[in-house]
Amino acid sequence: MPYFHHVSLLTQNRQENLTFYTQLLGLRFVKNTVNQENTRMLHYYYGDYQGSPGSVITFFIVPHLGQRRDEAHYLAEIGLNVPKDSLDFWQQRFETQGIAVERKPTVLKVQDPDQVSLTFYETDQAAPTKELIVNNEIPADKQILGLADINFYVPDPQKTADFFKQLLGWSTEKQTIQLSSNEKITLTATAANEKTRMGRGSIDHVAFAVKDDEALDLLYKKARQQKWQIEKIISRGYFKSLYIREPGGNRVEFATESPGFTIDEPLEHLGEQLALPPFLADQRASIEEKLYSEK
Repeated sequence: MPYFHHVSLLTQNRQENLTFYTQLLGLRFVKNTVNQENTRMLHYYYGDYQGSPGSVITFFIVPHLGQRRDEAHYLAEIGLNVPKDSLDFWQQRFETQGIAVERKPTVLKVQDPDQVSLTFYETDQAAPTKELIVNNEIPADKQILGLADINFYVPDPQKTADFFKQLLGWSTEKQTIQLSSNEKITLTATAANEKTRMGRGSIDHVAFAVKDDEALDLLYKKARQQKWQIEKIISRGYFKSLYIREPGGNRVEFATESPGFTIDEPLEHLGEQLALPPFLADQRASIEEKLYSEK
């Protein structure tokens, strides 16, 4: 089981975002749905062919979203694992599209249209297995494998480190929590006193994978006992989620591995039309009528 489940961001331009993540990065558009907190807002999910936990990046589409301000606390710098000997392919692909590339021997950095920093890491991890390969022009042995890391910018990294240690038993060494051989969390101190402003390219939350409902419920009870700032525990249909604000102020989610994205549409047709989990299905007509119009 991967440590990461997904990461969720905000964007303004639906088509620009869709083009970058599916046509350029080659991820599959696995779920076209709505923000369950505000069903007027679209919520797009990208990932491997099945939308496997650990492969997924999601975006809330906010048509009139302003510019972000990363100040006292924020999440940034999404890392992506790719197979060994694939960075030359990705560098050429980005440069052909006029996208600036920062390159080191086994690391490549680019920015998406909202100036979200994406870091590609070459790993010894095998290329995606057949059932996870996205059918597009990107060779199977070059396709993105999944999430690699995330940076927590916080006023006091030690408090955030203590949160992960006490709740999950994850140890921090030199501001890094090494989750697995190719997954990690970085903790970085901020000096800003001003309030962070969410906007285009802001990361709303990062989600970590939990095996099942039972494991999530146990984690919820532990978080309550330890008196962490719990926002909610709720079923999202595709998975069950627990949301907590870590001491630095960033939202952390814990999400179950199942039931997955095929509860409301078949695997071969994921993302092809607006999908609604069962508890929203009877509201389809109203939801479709009230969706935010594009800017």
